[in-house]
Amino acid sequence: MSAGIAIMEQSVKELGQAFSGAPTNVSDGSMVFFNPAAMSQVRSRLVTSAGYLLIPFAEFHNQSSTTVSGAPLRGGDGGNFVGPSMIPNFYYVHPLTNRITFGMGFNVPFAAHNSYHSDWKGRYQAIDSEVAAFNFNPSLSLKVTEKLSLGAGFNIQYLTSKFTNAIDLGTACVGGLGASVCAPQGLLPQQADGHLSLKSDNVGFGYNVGAFYALNPKIQLGASYRSRVTHHLDGHANFSVPGNAMILTRRNSFVDTDTQTSVTLPDSVLFGFSYRIHPRWAFSADALWTHWSLIRELRTDFKSSQVDDVQPMNWRDTWRYAGGVNYFTDNGKWIFRTGFAYDETPIPNPENRSARLPDSNRYWLTAGVTYAIRKNISIHGAYAHLFFEDPTINRRGTTGEMLRGRYTEQVNILGLQLDWRF
Repeated sequence: MSAGIAIMEQSVKELGQAFSGAPTNVSDGSMVFFNPAAMSQVRSRLVTSAGYLLIPFAEFHNQSSTTVSGAPLRGGDGGNFVGPSMIPNFYYVHPLTNRITFGMGFNVPFAAHNSYHSDWKGRYQAIDSEVAAFNFNPSLSLKVTEKLSLGAGFNIQYLTSKFTNAIDLGTACVGGLGASVCAPQGLLPQQADGHLSLKSDNVGFGYNVGAFYALNPKIQLGASYRSRVTHHLDGHANFSVPGNAMILTRRNSFVDTDTQTSVTLPDSVLFGFSYRIHPRWAFSADALWTHWSLIRELRTDFKSSQVDDVQPMNWRDTWRYAGGVNYFTDNGKWIFRTGFAYDETPIPNPENRSARLPDSNRYWLTAGVTYAIRKNISIHGAYAHLFFEDPTINRRGTTGEMLRGRYTEQVNILGLQLDWRF
């Protein structure tokens, strides 16, 4: 649950301080993802396993949505279209020599999942939306000097997606063949809905690099870069067309067919510092830039005579800023932390906001705790609440309808993690 379809939940420890210490984190295996150079600080083998429960809430509130002719769109508001979901990640770090460290990670860096009621007003633009990128990330770190380390990783990413929506075949018929042909068949706007299901997947490749610098025993600096990953998704479209609308399939449109869609998931730059200002207190801050402006449109090429489906996006680059504080107890068994972050949305305006992803700027307020069960085993727990700026939508669909309204959104996140050194 971060800007666009990015998933920040890669470390429960870092979740507790709003990920403000991610570029300088040397305490758990998520360094494989956030900054592979930091792996050089690990002195023994380390396994990190974590899971997150996301409990979101989001509702649409209609504000005069209309068909292309200006008639009101029929249906409800779609209900709470987001449900609870789980996010896993796993990391392993293994020092090979005094200066070279190997790491491996498995996580989900991008994802989105929502489902509206099938008869809602925006059914022609979205019903079900599922996107997930599963990432395998082997990495190496080199300790160049006692203060400076460099790291790099290779990413193998599997992207899968599923989208469904209704099709206003009545409006498509009247616009293409005329009311005199369509009306006797009952093919009028909002009276002859079809259905489209589009599934696709692909494997893409990328890389990540990082640098870690210990300015002194109290201050650490970190920076990392994750490359863009281009996916050429091969898929299949399944159309459901009512009997009275079969006339529309005669020209090889609205028929089941193979598809192809290209999308480039963005590169990003992360940098920050941590400062142990006192044996009992530490402060961290970071900034993340994401190159979302790579996503200008989503174009689906149907191998039938169906015209390409083009969804304008026009996303913009974003920044995320975070700060956090850690408190260490005397005996070293407990660490308490909290953090705050501001996360920009890449969506520039209501016209480019999609019902599939009604994203907005959000504010993170987080808290977390670490408990050392043994010297080599620790558990982390964290909670985050995300406040959203209630976004509006004013988007035109492929059959000319206008979806107008406002969204109410919030997210609660719970995380639990185990670190084992051996």
